[in-house]
Amino acid sequence: MAESRAGNYDPRVRGDDLRQAQAVRELWLMKIEVPQYAIQDEVWVDPAKTALVVVDMQNDFVKRGGSLLVPDAEATVPAIGRLLKLARLNGIRVVYSQDTHRRGDPEWDIWPEHCREGSWGWEIVDEVAPGVEDTVLRKARFDVFYGTPFDHLLRLWGVSTLVICGTVANIGVLCTAASAALRRYSVVLPRDAISALEPFDFEASMRQTVFVFAGRLTTAAGVRCSESVSGLPESGM
Repeated sequence: MAESRAGNYDPRVRGDDLRQAQAVRELWLMKIEVPQYAIQDEVWVDPAKTALVVVDMQNDFVKRGGSLLVPDAEATVPAIGRLLKLARLNGIRVVYSQDTHRRGDPEWDIWPEHCREGSWGWEIVDEVAPGVEDTVLRKARFDVFYGTPFDHLLRLWGVSTLVICGTVANIGVLCTAASAALRRYSVVLPRDAISALEPFDFEASMRQTVFVFAGRLTTAAGVRCSESVSGLPESGM
């Protein structure tokens, strides 16, 4: 894979294109700064009206040997685990997206082959594997809403807030956050539970979510429940 200045890579860059890509990236780093955006110490959610969305935490993106490895994705596993524990203790719905492709998928003309249905790379990583009560939605595009019953399920459950985590920040996470906001769901992004191929992509995605979609940014520890089920105390784990 081609290495970038930041130590990450763009898996689409090949051979002679690398020098040009690095030159462009150098210019960006010299000239562009992401405007500041608000990060909240705590964001309180109502468990009965909230769903935790875990985007594309699959071996091809997370684990060494994956065909589209996101360098920081594995480091987000503890934060995502913390969110899962919070959700399951407080009765929050948990929804996983599973990027799913088959032979001839046009997305493989953009990115290297990845997440072929039934392969090791397609499987969700063991550390944050779905539980029996969780919902897994297979998707063929970046957005979890596209071509899936996601919106239908959320409305059936009475959900109005989505806590979105996973990978990749400016692809599956941002596309899903945008679709959610356009459908008038409230969006919460725990920064330490999200990863990107490049730091700029990550920061730009966070700023876009706040500035355009009125999303709220915090950390996994900052997500707190305003009400609890079964007599459990209010918690943020």
